Amino acid sequence: MTTPTRAADVLVTSASEIAAALGSLQPGDTLVMRDGVWTNQSIALAGIGTSVAPITLRPETPGGVKLTGSSKLTISGDWLVVEGLRFEDGALNENEHIVRFQGALGEATNSRFTNSTIINYNPASTSTRYFWVSLEGNSNRVDHNYFSGQNHSGVTVSVVRDSNEADYHRIDNNYFADRLPGNGNGFETIRIGTSDFSISDSYTTVENNVFERVDGEIEIVSNKSGSNTMRYNTFRASSGTLTLRHGNDATVEGNFFLGQGKSGSGGVRVIGERQTIINNYFQGLDGRAGGAISLSAGVPNSQVFEYVQVRDALIANNTIVDVNAAAITFDDGLGSSGRTLLPENVTIANNLIWSTQDPLFEGAQGTGWTWQNNLAFGQSLGSAAGQSGIVVADPQLTIGPDGLWRLSPTSPAIDAGTNAHSSILTTDFDGQARIGLPDIGADELSIAAIVRKPLSASDVGPAWLGAAVPTVGCGPTGCVLQAEAFSSILDPDADGAFWTVEPVGTALGGQVLKAPAGDRIDLPAETHDTIATYDVMFETAGVYTAYLRARGFSGSSDSLYTPAAFDTDPSTVETVTNDGTFRWETLPVTFAIGAAHVGMPLEFRLAMREQLLEIDALVITLDPTLTATQLDALFTVVPGDYNADGLVDVADYTLWRDTLGQVGVGLPADGDGSGVVDDRDRLYWALAYAGAGSAAIPEPAALWLVSVVTLCGTVLRQRA
Repeated sequence: MTTPTRAADVLVTSASEIAAALGSLQPGDTLVMRDGVWTNQSIALAGIGTSVAPITLRPETPGGVKLTGSSKLTISGDWLVVEGLRFEDGALNENEHIVRFQGALGEATNSRFTNSTIINYNPASTSTRYFWVSLEGNSNRVDHNYFSGQNHSGVTVSVVRDSNEADYHRIDNNYFADRLPGNGNGFETIRIGTSDFSISDSYTTVENNVFERVDGEIEIVSNKSGSNTMRYNTFRASSGTLTLRHGNDATVEGNFFLGQGKSGSGGVRVIGERQTIINNYFQGLDGRAGGAISLSAGVPNSQVFEYVQVRDALIANNTIVDVNAAAITFDDGLGSSGRTLLPENVTIANNLIWSTQDPLFEGAQGTGWTWQNNLAFGQSLGSAAGQSGIVVADPQLTIGPDGLWRLSPTSPAIDAGTNAHSSILTTDFDGQARIGLPDIGADELSIAAIVRKPLSASDVGPAWLGAAVPTVGCGPTGCVLQAEAFSSILDPDADGAFWTVEPVGTALGGQVLKAPAGDRIDLPAETHDTIATYDVMFETAGVYTAYLRARGFSGSSDSLYTPAAFDTDPSTVETVTNDGTFRWETLPVTFAIGAAHVGMPLEFRLAMREQLLEIDALVITLDPTLTATQLDALFTVVPGDYNADGLVDVADYTLWRDTLGQVGVGLPADGDGSGVVDDRDRLYWALAYAGAGSAAIPEPAALWLVSVVTLCGTVLRQRA
């Protein structure tokens, strides 16, 4: 039977108890699944929540419920959230779904599957076809999940379209990994629709995902409907491509295709009308489908399931380096399957190509092609030889610590692009503004803050698994954040003006987030200029107060917009100082975190209102009475305090010992900031430990003895 744990929480131990509880659920209620292994459970979450009070299904602790056997889940209704589940080592029957956004109340809307994993949920035969996550209805979200080990036929995440209606789904911040090669079609990782309704628009967004060692088939992402956006994703060592297979008006922007020499790795396949391919970075690809960017030949009077002729495509400001094929091929598949039509009215502008594979371009062009301000180097131009819109010159690229090739200060690509497409090319692949004449390629030479990057497992997926949403500074009582530690910077009005990071000596962390110059933004008549987002997660339910440390310099630079809730755009005017001094402001609204939101990724947003204002720090805490001195103290760094508990003690040594040899940025036990945890960091801790005067510095053997004594004491107390 179900057991109420609080007014809004119901503890359940089986799918049947969940079903029994559904009839009494109200907006804001939470079904709490008892931690443990759930086997052969067909779970149905059905209900009607609201935008501010969704109905939630979650385990007692994130990741605490393992669903296996033939377990599966349906989500139906409005404003529902499922989070923190583990589907692992199970299997389903033909044509079933592990997670399906449809059930007793029909298709789901405004609902979410988040912070969960599906791992090795495979049948005995790889030909048994079923789906891992099927999005139906509209305005649903699949985010911050970990999908790994799929080896059978069926799509990992599928947008199901059975009509011409728009979907408005969002698939973001997920980690897709280790999908073994299939034996034909039907092994896609993401598919948006099918050919049946491909001429209609879905408006689905696929962004900020990682695809690593995903080798199911040539179509890693298979676009089969119109007006979808695929942006800011990272493809690593994966045999396949992002394929615009059916549908028109797609946007492929700011993605990183990093082949790492993997056989069969590719970039973008272009089919259909009015496709836009901009600001993408391609490196180390094998050249699947004949090139990093592959334009397909079309079929006359094509049926929806065939190859629609490429028309009116824009290929602009992409960087292509070190590809084991042509950089761009113009007529892939010409002569096969009735494909006799060449792409028409294609614009190739501001692309930078640097490769040693000959030729750099191949295939036949159709009519109406436009070449503008491209830069190519390394081998012959092939079938693009003689085009006036290509300059052959060494681009003078330099490789950075992230392994990407960017422009050097002397590159001939600088300010050499055409601004004919500037209305949609306001930033580069780093998220830096393109000002004046654009540079050629995906990179704009800039000293502005880099706000986008190639993603890895540590940037996405569920926090409890270790593939975490950035939650820097969050703990049991709230979050303590430097303003410059944002998760993303947005440019809603697409004017190229952004928050930027600037050094300031009096800032708590030595840097601030500075608003751009410009006119005041007045809502709601105007669109937001720039928004900074912060991904946060809370460990404790309660009412949180937000504090903001900021400053202005005049009456026209002393206000910004703050939010009234998480995951919403800011609309509340907050006034700060106007004399250049930093001051802590207490935001006028509080933020309630219920049990349903504990451990769930949330987004806090701050927006520019007036120019040149500076934000230094942000604190979101359960304590509504903190003074400025107390808030400042939260940012005080104690040398050697590797676990950030305010003490230099044996626990810090233990953290150093356990992470010895790790390499990376921001490691807690990297006391000297060298990027590696080594013996110098032990000495750094030892000096601070001795200086604290708390005890003699323990040697490793002594620490082991301390641990044994502590453990024995614990055992004795338990027996007592």
